[in-house]
Amino acid sequence: MARRGGGTSGASIEREGARYTLLEVAPDLLVGLQDRANGLLGEARAVAGSTLALAGDLATFPPADLLNFLHNGERDGVLLARSEGFERAVVLVRGNVAWAVSSSPGERFGEVACRMGLLERSRLQQIVRTQRDAMDRRRIGQLLVESGAMKGADLPRVVRHQVIEIFLGLLVARNGAFVFLRGCDPARLPSNFALDTEALLLDGLRRLDEVELFRGRVPGLHVRPRHTGRPPADALGGDAKLLLDACDGARTLAQIAAETELGEFEVTRNAYRLVVAGLLVLDE
Repeated sequence: MARRGGGTSGASIEREGARYTLLEVAPDLLVGLQDRANGLLGEARAVAGSTLALAGDLATFPPADLLNFLHNGERDGVLLARSEGFERAVVLVRGNVAWAVSSSPGERFGEVACRMGLLERSRLQQIVRTQRDAMDRRRIGQLLVESGAMKGADLPRVVRHQVIEIFLGLLVARNGAFVFLRGCDPARLPSNFALDTEALLLDGLRRLDEVELFRGRVPGLHVRPRHTGRPPADALGGDAKLLLDACDGARTLAQIAAETELGEFEVTRNAYRLVVAGLLVLDE
């Protein structure tokens, strides 16, 4: 095991070919988070700093319990979670949800706007193709408004809905890792929605119930869906057709979720419906 950098916080170590960033904790502890390309740790630390308060396994400390604990304690900080290959960072101010960001394609601003019916997917794809760099991608909302693809008045509503979608996406995670960085500077946030975490958790119970139903036929995003060749009895919705066309038996649901930009929840829900209809089979 090799260590690089001075001090503790921000230093890195290498283990079995992977690099880990060390986070500031108590003197008797050493906690490292594996570095990932396009990860959200940098954004989380920009808001909360580097002081680690909690770290653990989402399989043993479920997101609903974790979020309820942080809400009841009126904690300030950033909860950064990794699950199914994606990262989500939820910013809490006095235990309530102020902001959120995600690496899941289905939780990007443009995709959320399309599902809300406020943006045509063809216009979104056209504008995304013209983006020149990462800074443009972070300004997608402004670009859509400036191009006339979206109304400026709809921008705050979409962002708020996006934050809720990211929260709900984290809530249904069944495995993965998390860290909670203590402290938060609200002045560094693009917006502070102050969403009641308890109310979001109650609303999220419906999605959790749905996910449990789906898991009876779709055990996880690791499965490889394959078209049975059977024609659908009724016309398929746009998302279901998009998913069915992508199911070649070679790619996992996680890969399809990223490539189609539908997101994990929508892919799982539509896969369940297609399996029940006899249009898909899932290979482990």
